[in-house]
Amino acid sequence: MKGKTKNRKRNKGFTLVEALIYLAIIGGVIGAFVSFSLSVSQSRGKTYVVQEVQANSRLALDTITQTIQSASGINISSSTFDIDPGILSLQMSSSTLNPTVISLSQDDGVLQMTEGVESPVFFTSNEVRISNLQFIRLNQGNNRQNIRVLMTIEYGADQDVNYMYSQSLQTAVSLRK
Repeated sequence: MKGKTKNRKRNKGFTLVEALIYLAIIGGVIGAFVSFSLSVSQSRGKTYVVQEVQANSRLALDTITQTIQSASGINISSSTFDIDPGILSLQMSSSTLNPTVISLSQDDGVLQMTEGVESPVFFTSNEVRISNLQFIRLNQGNNRQNIRVLMTIEYGADQDVNYMYSQSLQTAVSLRK
């Protein structure tokens, strides 16, 4: 009987080696979980950046396209194709909307449109910046006026390098007459 009580006392508790092994396993599992969580968070941030640039690109291009298509002409006298290709002045059928000017704001590269004497309306968010906006007149042999629109939209100019993203777009739009 004395031998049985002696064995019971020896089996109580963990040895130092067993405790270190358990701690190493738990530490590895926690480390893997933290690493996975950080990876998911960073991936979500990158996806947001790409979606923000693409959404602003679509809105900017759609707005410019619809405005050009509804214009009755280009204001040749005030158009600055040669001086500043980033400003487009359009003649609209409504006199209250003349001239309609599409340009970038001076401060932060946000796309804006001014109709007549109204205050400018901004079409892109402050999170993105349009770094290159050009309007190029494409006159072919016909009387229809065509304009090529080029732009580069970027996110994160002052942000972390991991969250920088840019997209360049171009399209050609005809005025409806």
